[in-house]
Amino acid sequence: MSRSSQNNFLVLDIGTTGIKALVLDSRLEILAEAYRPLTRLTPRANWVEQKPDQLLSASQLVLSEAVQSSGLAVSDLAGLGITNQRETTILWDKETRRPIYNAIVWEDKRTVKFCDGLKVKYNQLISDKTGLCLDPYFSASKIWWLLENVAQAQKLSQQDRLAFGTVDSWVLANWLASNEHLTDSTNASRTLLYNVRRLQWDGELASIFNIPVTMLPEVKPSAHQYGEIKKDILGEKLPILAVCGDQQASTYAAGADDGTTKITYGTGTFLAQQIGTKFAVHQPFFTMLLASKDKPIYAVEGKVESSARKVDAVLDKPKELREVITSLAKKVDKYIQQLPLKPDKIVVDGGITKYKHLAGIQAEISGVPVERQRTCQSTALGVAKMMRDNLAVKNKPVQ
Repeated sequence: MSRSSQNNFLVLDIGTTGIKALVLDSRLEILAEAYRPLTRLTPRANWVEQKPDQLLSASQLVLSEAVQSSGLAVSDLAGLGITNQRETTILWDKETRRPIYNAIVWEDKRTVKFCDGLKVKYNQLISDKTGLCLDPYFSASKIWWLLENVAQAQKLSQQDRLAFGTVDSWVLANWLASNEHLTDSTNASRTLLYNVRRLQWDGELASIFNIPVTMLPEVKPSAHQYGEIKKDILGEKLPILAVCGDQQASTYAAGADDGTTKITYGTGTFLAQQIGTKFAVHQPFFTMLLASKDKPIYAVEGKVESSARKVDAVLDKPKELREVITSLAKKVDKYIQQLPLKPDKIVVDGGITKYKHLAGIQAEISGVPVERQRTCQSTALGVAKMMRDNLAVKNKPVQ
């Protein structure tokens, strides 16, 4: 029996606070899951780092545990999909595949002054090409910092041995049997180095940050046959069928039509709305590249705040919890009212949606019907759906 006829999907969800693995069946129901927390390091104020090796070891552990818990064999799985925290930056030696420094996490703000110094001259150019703004949140200034401050980075760069990747690319580089240096378009689009109109790395953008383009991975569509993971990861090889940034994955789970609007209430609160195949910038939003095959599909995205910690602090205090949720919903509503397309409904997901009154509070404040996603594991759901949809197209009989 061919793998494509197996209707179960394994998903690796590499978050900021932890890593999950889930096994889903053909109806996208969760059969099993496993979790490991991640350590975040703060060596200085506003610096946030993670250990690249922990990202790999925790990922392998949860994959093995989820498969074992599901009662399925690896041969019962159609493939593996990866969804991940975006913008987090890792540099490594192409030959040894050893990291030259810790992963610099998306939350890190060590390059604020550097970015501020470039804004007047380059902010408009960057916005026109990437749909984003010049901000330490994105990968490019983190790469610049590493090249400027880590001696090994400079040495390896001169020898053309230095590789850059977001978390997905780091995992692929270490797990693919082919040892290829790859990423997907959604992760590439969050670096400030990828032209989301032309769907390619942009030399002019790279030169702003003094980044050699030879460091950058090859970009593939999100739904793509990336190759097979090495046998020692799960005991036998398994194809990787999808890679997608977390917010794009949860947007895919919400729907594929223009106007599809979702809000993720998680470590951060993110709002996204699909706007179509024509690039446009709508203030105060970023323009986000969604998962697609042939033509680019765009969405607007707004980041409200880091919210999970505030909610966690009042979980056992019903009155205070409702006040925190209401305050968050009001902040989200400011973005809802500025969306370019008026939504018929809003799909909400993320860990905070376990609070059953959230959807009703948001609907009352915003005047738009709000629907909870079928699972709070929406990023994993989106990647599994992506794999299933892509296999269905491949296996469709020719008329």
